[in-house]
Amino acid sequence: MVFSLFKKKKDLQPLKNRVEFCITNLSLGAADAYDVLLEREDIEMEESGCTSHCEICEQGIFAIVNGEIVTADDAEALVQAIDEEIKQNPLF
Repeated sequence: MVFSLFKKKKDLQPLKNRVEFCITNLSLGAADAYDVLLEREDIEMEESGCTSHCEICEQGIFAIVNGEIVTADDAEALVQAIDEEIKQNPLF
């Protein structure tokens, strides 16, 4: 029996923009934005117990888009800010 040291190639998946939410911030109003973004195919969602941005979390709702912090006053504005960040700094 012959064993390969290399993994077989997997089907290439298109890159997706990564949006991360703090669980605490979801409870403070970002959950509505999360629900809207969850339905999109171009975004990979992630929830963290804490993103270590407590000073931002205390001031309003936010998300981390491809490593960049995006803030807003309400969920609708947060979705718009996330879309704008993705347009300005796409992954590809």
